[in-house]
This record gives sequence, structure tokens and C-alpha cells, in this order.
Amino acid sequence: MRDLLSTQMPNLKGLISAELDEALTQAATTRRYSDGQLIHSRGDTAPGLSIVREGAVRVGNIGVDGSYLATSILGVGQCFGEFTLLAGLPRTHNAVAAGASVVDQVPGRRFMKLFEEEVELSRALLTIALRRTHGLLEFVDDMRRLPLPVRVAKFILSQTSALTLEVLQEEIAFSFGVSRVSMGKVLKGLEQKGLIKRGYRRIDILDRDALTHWVEQQLVIKPL
Repeated sequence: MRDLLSTQMPNLKGLISAELDEALTQAATTRRYSDGQLIHSRGDTAPGLSIVREGAVRVGNIGVDGSYLATSILGVGQCFGEFTLLAGLPRTHNAVAAGASVVDQVPGRRFMKLFEEEVELSRALLTIALRRTHGLLEFVDDMRRLPLPVRVAKFILSQTSALTLEVLQEEIAFSFGVSRVSMGKVLKGLEQKGLIKRGYRRIDILDRDALTHWVEQQLVIKPL
């Protein structure tokens, strides 16, 4: 069975040794955030790597109607901001705490010192960049050829390795550029198939294997 989590944000902690992880921790400033507190803003240019140590971080932007458009949710061990360091690019999204969270902030100079000393770090970040690119290519392809229910099911699978995704229904709707009503119909359809269960600010995956199998059955192109 194909692993549909190939689009999930890669985990830096899982790609480096405990020694390098500790070195990053020592180089970082640890900051605690309350639910909804801003961590970084779109357009920020200060270079630095952020690593989620506790809780989660919601990445997204403000829509033209003032609503928050969530792009992804980063969990423990995942990182963001590396392109501010290695490409000199500004941040493309706002990052806010999803619940009480702890984030290690590694500033530019300290990061570059480790980056130049530790080949392991450059390999890990290259792996993360390539997997993200792969995920984006799949997402664009899905937008062109797959119906909305299949895309939503893939999104749910890709956003968490657990059985619960903490997200608002309207956030998923904004991510796909559809109305909350339309998204409600999609999620209700998946619920009626016995694949998910909707709750308050959450979606429970009732059977991960069954949801994965259902998605695979809908794919027009066979998986690689």
C-alpha cells in the first residue's frame, strides 16, 4: 500500500542524530507561545531556523476577507524558515501557535556555524526541501485531476500521522478555495462512508488503512 504521507512536512528531528539535535538546542533561544500567538509574520526577513519542540504551529495567511487561510500544521520536530537562511528569501506565511507551544529559534549566525561544521545538517535540510517540493508537485497535479473529496481525504492523511487532526472546518475550506458549506458536504460524505468523524475543532480518522485504500481507489494515475 502506498504511503500517502509523502506530502507531510518532514521531521528534522527524525533526520539528524541526537548529538546534532542537542547542538541545535544549545544554539537556539527557546520561546513559549500561547494559543494563537504570532511566531513569525509573512514578509519577515530576519534569518533563522525555527524548530517545534512542544505543541504545534499553524502556518497560513490572511485572506482578502480577513479570514485565516491555513496551509499546514507543523508538529514536534518539524522546522520552518530555512529559506531565509540559505536563499535570503522573506517568509511567505504567518506562523502562529496552535495551542500552548514551545519553539526553538536558531538565529542566522549560530545556524550557519553549525551548517558549515555539520554535513549531516545540510543533508537533512536537503531531504526536507526535496520532500516538500515533491509534495507541492503532487498537490498541483491533484488540483488538476482529482475531485474535491479525494483531495480533502489526501489532505487529512497528509497533515497528521495520528488519528486526530485538530483543525477548523472553515480552515480546510479556505485551503481549497471553497465555501464552508461545500466543505461541509465533502466531510459529511466521507463521514457517511465511515472513514472520518467530525468533531469540535477536529476530524477523527476512524480507520486510517480504510481511508488510505479509498483514496487509492480514486486515483486515476497509479502511484509510483
